Amino acid sequence: MKILINSPINLRELTVFLERMNNNRMSHIGFCGEDSEEIYDSLMNDFSDLELKDSFLVAYNNSRIVGAIGLDVDFKKGCADVWGPFVEGEDMQIAQKLWENIISKIPNTIKTFSFFMNKENKLVKDFVLQNKGIYQGSDLVLRMTRDRLINYMPSNVEIYSDPYRESFINLHNEVFPKTYFDANSILSRLNDLNNLFLVTANDSDIKGYVYIEANPKHLEANIEYVAVSKKIRKEGVGKTLIIGAINKLFSYPEVEEITICVGGDNIAAINLSHS
Repeated sequence: MKILINSPINLRELTVFLERMNNNRMSHIGFCGEDSEEIYDSLMNDFSDLELKDSFLVAYNNSRIVGAIGLDVDFKKGCADVWGPFVEGEDMQIAQKLWENIISKIPNTIKTFSFFMNKENKLVKDFVLQNKGIYQGSDLVLRMTRDRLINYMPSNVEIYSDPYRESFINLHNEVFPKTYFDANSILSRLNDLNNLFLVTANDSDIKGYVYIEANPKHLEANIEYVAVSKKIRKEGVGKTLIIGAINKLFSYPEVEEITICVGGDNIAAINLSHS
């Protein structure tokens, strides 16, 4: 099999490949969407500080896509989120070849590469370890459909307001010190579809928060972050926040499915999604 590594020749063809691969838990990557139109929109309008030809590579076998990798580069932070590697047949040689080729295109100012793999994505887990990465535990991508709707918004869940800014930033930095959205990025993204909900302790401090993004156009939504202060865990705050998030997201009639990525040991979220 002769493999050609190249920049994407046909972007639509690439997005269909990514959609197929990312709808399989064994090849799922949290950074990448699961709908080809959503992926296409991200690649065209909201992907990487590098041009697409330098931030995405595709492996072709006789003009057929058999692998792909992308780097969502952030020059300011000196880091990149890795989309992939996505490889048919879990071929580690193709994964390695894609990686070596795309790394050669990246400025040496980029020092950190983040992988966001599903728990069942053995290829990428092994790939990261092979390249001397640090494996920091498995994540589960949970999916909730409308039949999981709990028809009430908890009374102690409220929308973010500025008096809680410092408390939110401190909690986010504590729980997610290295992540794809820092606290200020989340605050800058807030709009009619992206919401930050809180459970508060007093007039300036929060017990926990949940950040959500709705995408009615693509019939889906994401619970991006849930965090609870270590001081008050086991009080049910996390479950309360998720219930609030589910009700808000399913208030959009177009949304059919909600995804949330949690650590494999997050029993509360896992139980809630399967209850």
